[in-house]
Amino acid sequence: MAQIESKLYLPGEISCEEWLGALRHKIVLDGSTAWVVEPADPLPGKKWFWLPEWPDAFPERNGVCELLQMGYHMIYINIYGQYANDGALEIMKRFYDYLKGLGFASKGALIGMSLGGLYSFRYTQKYPETVACIYADAPVCDLNYRVDTKRGDAAAIAAAYGVGLDGLENHPLSPVNNFLPIVEAGIPLLLLMGLADTVLPPERNGLLLAERWKKAGGAIEVIERPSWGHHPHGLDNPLKIVRFVLQHTLNKA
Repeated sequence: MAQIESKLYLPGEISCEEWLGALRHKIVLDGSTAWVVEPADPLPGKKWFWLPEWPDAFPERNGVCELLQMGYHMIYINIYGQYANDGALEIMKRFYDYLKGLGFASKGALIGMSLGGLYSFRYTQKYPETVACIYADAPVCDLNYRVDTKRGDAAAIAAAYGVGLDGLENHPLSPVNNFLPIVEAGIPLLLLMGLADTVLPPERNGLLLAERWKKAGGAIEVIERPSWGHHPHGLDNPLKIVRFVLQHTLNKA
């Protein structure tokens, strides 16, 4: 491919390389490594989408490739292991403010796969004015999703929220309990899940959230795949995902 000429100036950049037909800038912000992926032909107004977790997973299925080709910037900051606690949300907001200072659009799309769904819902609940829409794919909707003897991160989640293991049960900050600010802000949700998911049982995650979201009158479209498990994320043809993001971000400042 032809060399892409960067239109961004990112102080403190530690690397810049071609990635998926775009330029992936890496910077350090408040001690966390962040990506700003610059498309070859950016749209006016620096439109963006954000993957809070797994930024390089399934890009050919979740709309990432197409959105970059269409001129959207992709953003990501590594706060893995904080499980979307308040400290993580503050880092995300500082990253947003940093990009806003560079002229990025005031609202964008969140693409939350698995644990990224937890970050997407928690961040949007706290800062709804910064988000245009959410595409959540087999998302974590319950902080208690892995409290069992076979999983090693239950204690880490409890520690991140300053509670014991019992304190995760029906936690008020779990997205299934703490989604009303998103609904009340009119932020639409595209929710995709496999009903045979044994990693994140849908009945206590996506299905429960969808039921409560609809009952509250929220804008939601649900795609259920009866025989699918947790992976792969995305769709064989991601056009529906791409159209969802375009519909809710293209004409937003």
